[in-house]
Amino acid sequence: MKKQIIAFTMSPRQSQFEVDRLETEAKKLGVEVNRAMYRELEFQMSNDKCQISKVSVKGIEVTKENCMGMWFRVAGTKSGKYTEGRNLAIRLLRAKGIFCANSKGYLEWTRMGKIAQHGVFIENNIPIVPTNIFYEKEQILNPSPLRGAPLDRGASNFFGWNYPIIAKHEKGYQGKSVRKFDNWKQVDKFVNKINEKNLGMFLWQKCLPTRWDLRVIVLDGKAIGAMKRTAVGEEFRSNFSLGGAVETWDLSEADRNLAEKVAKVCGLDYCGVDIMKDLEDKSYILEVNRQCQFQGFEKSTNINVAKLVVEMFLNKA
Repeated sequence: MKKQIIAFTMSPRQSQFEVDRLETEAKKLGVEVNRAMYRELEFQMSNDKCQISKVSVKGIEVTKENCMGMWFRVAGTKSGKYTEGRNLAIRLLRAKGIFCANSKGYLEWTRMGKIAQHGVFIENNIPIVPTNIFYEKEQILNPSPLRGAPLDRGASNFFGWNYPIIAKHEKGYQGKSVRKFDNWKQVDKFVNKINEKNLGMFLWQKCLPTRWDLRVIVLDGKAIGAMKRTAVGEEFRSNFSLGGAVETWDLSEADRNLAEKVAKVCGLDYCGVDIMKDLEDKSYILEVNRQCQFQGFEKSTNINVAKLVVEMFLNKA
């Protein structure tokens, strides 16, 4: 039986480019890629009289003989049932010697949002953009000077930062939740509009004046390359999915080491690390994406990411 890589997605359309590319490159190397939905997982577990632990996909048990590894795409649901299912599959399959990409990171952080990431970055001395988090509207609307806030309720600046400033939702993706505020009036309107129970889900950050950032893909501990993403027109966000212009980037040794450090401390075999620079060329980590897309990356760098992912699975098998 030909061994396969099982690629999990939430729907047939999710990560279609990435899984299609994986299938194409795997076929060239004599490997089969089986796309599966998280809902097609089944588990059988028992330690009564005999030890049983079976993980099945589409009704077929996953074994060392028929599977060389698992590749997981986004598994988000409100209930979190599929992230729990993913992690249960990892625990049971690792015991059978089956490689599950990013297993260490998934088991340590079932869902690694932006707030959790920033805690990890601070703990490991990884540079971040100055960030504030609040849980009560009063903390923003009537700030105390003891917290370093201006006495004029932030009209001239925001907690010591000149405008514009950035707010982003901790569960946001592809830049869709990122907002820019040019003055206090805009901040005041936004804070008064949202439900206070959701306030603690936002990171408030100093806005760096550059309109571009870097996406570095790290695979099996090594940065394989980088692309520069530049905001276009009136759009301040540089994401490729939002129309950002992309081009290859010659990664410096310092930024290469920084990206590899992020992947290591987050326990990731495959990830995209986003780096932004200030006007003095100092690098800051914006976030790490454990299931990053790579269409724009392959387009701009001519690096065959899909092939390298398949080769990683072959090396781990």
